[in-house]
Amino acid sequence: MTIRHQLELETISAVTLAAFVGIFLAMYNNNHRPKSSIFSSIPVMQEEQVSAVSPLPAVPVLPKPQIISQISSDGTKQVIMRTTYNKDNTQTYTFSTADGSGANEQAIISKILDSTKTMNIPFNTWSPDNKYFFVQEQIKEGSTSGIMAFKALGEPFNSGEKYFDVTDLFIKRNTGNNFSEATGWASETLIIINTTAPNNTKGPSYWFEVPSKAIIQLSTEF
Repeated sequence: MTIRHQLELETISAVTLAAFVGIFLAMYNNNHRPKSSIFSSIPVMQEEQVSAVSPLPAVPVLPKPQIISQISSDGTKQVIMRTTYNKDNTQTYTFSTADGSGANEQAIISKILDSTKTMNIPFNTWSPDNKYFFVQEQIKEGSTSGIMAFKALGEPFNSGEKYFDVTDLFIKRNTGNNFSEATGWASETLIIINTTAPNNTKGPSYWFEVPSKAIIQLSTEF
């Protein structure tokens, strides 16, 4: 074998050995490299960042609807008032009438008031013959701001009105005294009204006659 051929073989062997060493080192480094985690790209929220996140606002819980009723003196009729609380801070008052047992319920009227007012059923809401009843609207401080008189089944009066706004009719009568309260029935058709005088002393009492809407001043106070 000539010297030239020997040099060529030695060169080839050196290149082959170098390549083998390079491949071995590459495989070794790849096997010992730290493996990446699927969570490595997710930023860790520091404690300060967690405390800075605002909680979701709590959804206000509305009070449950309320139902109250007032039965007639003979137990055969009742007025029912349902109060529903709305998200806009108003209340819906729905009135109906029924038999004493709750049967044959008949819707009468529904009214929405803001939070400064409320409605109620007086204990003597029914007329003695159960043909009429009245309900009250009040300022929450306690003063009466309105009285509404109805027929027992909610049918309109002969004038076509669904109810009589007793307070408004009294104001329009211009008696010189201020409506204060309705205390009950003097007969089958007469609602008793008490008043205050312009100087805030007790004024005279009146009768409001339901079918005719007449207002009659009394000589005595109730």
